[in-house]
Amino acid sequence: MNNFASAAQRGFTLLEIMVSMVLICLVVVSVVQLSSANLRHLSASDDRIETLRRASEKMGAVLEGDLSEDKTWHDVDDDGYSYDITVTEILNERTDALAVKFLEVTVAAQYKGDNRSKQMTLKTAKLVSKAIALKSQ
Repeated sequence: MNNFASAAQRGFTLLEIMVSMVLICLVVVSVVQLSSANLRHLSASDDRIETLRRASEKMGAVLEGDLSEDKTWHDVDDDGYSYDITVTEILNERTDALAVKFLEVTVAAQYKGDNRSKQMTLKTAKLVSKAIALKSQ
């Protein structure tokens, strides 16, 4: 009987095992890199959503407040978000003969911290009665 096994029963050579290990490592590394990139993008998306939510809340508060005159102010909350708010009357020539003022409201929310910077700007317009604006002055 022959001491050497037949070719069908010999198994894999060391070279075949090394090549398969390299291929498996390449696949694993690429999957880990894709997962890492996906997590970074999800984190950035969460930051944008949080900034948008805060800017939207601030816009709602501004629209519910006194909009009788043009003004600009800066506000900072406890979490480090800063807001630049501008209320300006627009289309004056079109609303002079009317009993309303057309206002543009801009809220720019910004956060700088943790080696990240987020910024979001929202704009809207609102009609305000001139009679109400005169009473509040």
